[in-house]
Amino acid sequence: MSTDAVAAPSHPFLDGGSIRAADARPRSTVDWRQALAGALLVAGLVAILVAWYGISGTLDPGAQMPYLISGGVGGSALIAFGVALLVAYEHACDRAALDRLLDRIDELEQRLDERMVPTVNGKGAPKTAQSARRSTGG
Repeated sequence: MSTDAVAAPSHPFLDGGSIRAADARPRSTVDWRQALAGALLVAGLVAILVAWYGISGTLDPGAQMPYLISGGVGGSALIAFGVALLVAYEHACDRAALDRLLDRIDELEQRLDERMVPTVNGKGAPKTAQSARRSTGG
């Protein structure tokens, strides 16, 4: 078994650098899903508060029903849609991060394949480019 090590390219964090600009996304931008979800959450809370205020002013159940249906159920539906949009945004961010990671893994595999020589030494393990140069004298 060969103890020859293949020199790896430098890592950005070890060199004091940072991640590539394509991998870092700005934190100050707001996605449309976040903005719409925030608006729906606020509208749902306002609808529930208005319904509560309307229901609290009367003891007649017949007069309370319109507030309960429009404000209570409608406000709850708005909140549910807002939360669904937030979950959709987080899912999209997770998928984008996963795609970036998979691209980096593919890039690393490609670099590793470029360093490997297609021949096999006597022990059945692939030779690295560095060990292949040493064994041929070149």
